[in-house]
Amino acid sequence: LGSIVHWTLAQGRAFVSFSMRRTAWLISSCAAGSLVWLTSSQAGTCPAGGSGPGCPQEVGVDDRKCVRWRQTGGCNPKGPRERHGDKSCDELIPTGASGYCQCGSGNSKLKAREVSCDHRPFKCSTECLQYARYICKGWRQTGGCDSDGPREAHLDRSCDDTIDATMSGFCECGDGRVIRKPGCKHGEFEEPFKCRDECAHEADLYEELGVDKGASDKAIKQAFRKLSLKYHPDKTQGNPALTARFAQIREAYDILNDEEQRGMYDSLGLKLVFEQTGGTKAEKAPAMHLEMTVTLDALYNGQEVSTTISRKVICRGCDTHHTPRCNKCTAQCANEIELRNIQMGPMVMQQQVEVPSRQRCRNENVNLLVSVERGMASGDALQFKGRGEQQPKKIPGDVVLKLKMANHKTFNRVGNDLHMNMEISLVEALLGFKRTVTHLDGHTLELGFDSVTKPFGIMRIEGEGMPHRGDPTQRGNLIIRFTVLMPKDGDAWFKEQCLTHGGGLPSTAQ
Repeated sequence: LGSIVHWTLAQGRAFVSFSMRRTAWLISSCAAGSLVWLTSSQAGTCPAGGSGPGCPQEVGVDDRKCVRWRQTGGCNPKGPRERHGDKSCDELIPTGASGYCQCGSGNSKLKAREVSCDHRPFKCSTECLQYARYICKGWRQTGGCDSDGPREAHLDRSCDDTIDATMSGFCECGDGRVIRKPGCKHGEFEEPFKCRDECAHEADLYEELGVDKGASDKAIKQAFRKLSLKYHPDKTQGNPALTARFAQIREAYDILNDEEQRGMYDSLGLKLVFEQTGGTKAEKAPAMHLEMTVTLDALYNGQEVSTTISRKVICRGCDTHHTPRCNKCTAQCANEIELRNIQMGPMVMQQQVEVPSRQRCRNENVNLLVSVERGMASGDALQFKGRGEQQPKKIPGDVVLKLKMANHKTFNRVGNDLHMNMEISLVEALLGFKRTVTHLDGHTLELGFDSVTKPFGIMRIEGEGMPHRGDPTQRGNLIIRFTVLMPKDGDAWFKEQCLTHGGGLPSTAQ
């Protein structure tokens, strides 16, 4: 391997280091009979928790002082400086401006909240109070394709290492901020990143709530309730930084808790959300109409059913960039409508023309959690706002899921009534019978009749049918239709019954 071996003895421990031709240094430490291997990117990496060698210094009072908003061009916080766009600390930075807040004192150039053009309005005076949130401590690796999975500390990396987006873990920033990266298939269409850049940028809406992009509506509500207990103004005693933090959490929740606004944010970012809420109405993409088969048991008891749909989504930022991520987006986006000047004799008129979109799209599988209410019926539809196909410059369409009831081996539904067939023997039809029926929720019904049952006779049991949708205390009826099984050989059957019930045959029969 072309390695140089150095042996060093210190305090009774033996340390062996290898200088490799590869870019990584491998350091093995033999202690208590175990080996710990580190790479060059781990040497000097701030350990989890944020204290020790390689960790950033504590944020001082002077670091939280605001200097000014520094504007940049190209919708890139690292773009060319545009000094004419600089603003004071208390001026509102509107959506559409890129740059960063300069914090600190004297000649210090500490940056907080680096943003592109697609961001929420804010003031630098507030962001510098939260400067610690924009400091990077390192990459923390996890397993199981889950940012909350088991820790793999031996694969932690420094803030300036490039992390493949398919790796699962999180960037640890200051002040308890965590940027989750589920990795695996979730990172297939994401660019490689550095945690220093991730921590410096504005938190996206999912990060504000501490959830992944695929979080369910229930998880989003639970996360908001948990954060409210910590950051609500009643709990923070007027702390301006924490009050600002709660405002950001509340804003993120208001958008993500609205299915339609969440769909707009996922497809085209905050710009479309703010335009729509500000009065500029965009056209909505057509709905996706799908069908889902459910069991009669689910319609009777109510159930949450998970189903997967395939939809077309926009690869954000790929209309002007051709990165490896964008090259994976091979699906054709829907055409766009443009206004073009048309020369008609001496006049120029504007006409709407359908043109191919410059955006790139891909097909994505999405899990929908379908809440089947008690009493729903085949043909009922459930609507998922903003979860349908994404089209350029349009609000994402809805998913309309139509329920289709699967056949049941025992019961058949007619309106709110349940119908079933029951077979009885000729003897039972003449002398009576008893039966036990197991219902859809597991409870049993004891049925009996001690008189003659006619062929195709019907028994009606009130209140044992389907629950009414919206009022499950009201129920339909259970209707049982009897079929009498006739013997194939009458003489043989008659003799059998006489021997069984009469103790012998009468003289006339003999």
